[in-house]
Amino acid sequence: MNLKTSRKRKKKTSTPPEPVPELWDEIVQDILVRLPVTSLLRCRAVCKAGRAIISDPFFTRAHLRRSASRCEQNPCLIVTPHTLMIPRLPGKERKIYSPPVREEGWPTDFSNHIHFYQWHQGASMAAFMHAEDFHGEFSIVRQFAHCDGLVLAPTDTGIYLFNPATRETVKLLSSNRHRGGVYCCCDGLGRDPRTGEYKVVQAF
Repeated sequence: MNLKTSRKRKKKTSTPPEPVPELWDEIVQDILVRLPVTSLLRCRAVCKAGRAIISDPFFTRAHLRRSASRCEQNPCLIVTPHTLMIPRLPGKERKIYSPPVREEGWPTDFSNHIHFYQWHQGASMAAFMHAEDFHGEFSIVRQFAHCDGLVLAPTDTGIYLFNPATRETVKLLSSNRHRGGVYCCCDGLGRDPRTGEYKVVQAF
């Protein structure tokens, strides 16, 4: 028997592979909008089409609305402890944290290690989300502000914007009003409903 002839016959009789079915964009969006942010970050790396859907502002707003609806049914909090640090003692390898000093109007020895936890109502413990060490960049931390999962951290050397879900941090430009001894009394963070942009507000 001729081997070449048998191979040709096998090629002719073999059936072509079935095409992979494609999902409609509406179905894909309806699936993706139900996923947590950590899963969406992994999905962005799968293909360009998925990245385009997740990066669309319309999808972002839809995901925020669904997340807000889930939080109404199962409330959760983002927790970030404010800790103070005293100098390292001789012979000690670890840093020791102290309670607030009552004599000070506002403490000036805040720890530069900021960490975030997520706590769901009814849970016995909070789940770790993100942590970052700024290695002595600031010594004072004012009251944090929060909007749609974003956290604004004003310090004496700058303003930091955190997204604990994506583990991203941005240091915002300081205002010129900080010069000349002008004091910033409060900071705020909010979203403009007309444009969907997040904005930082400072009062001096």
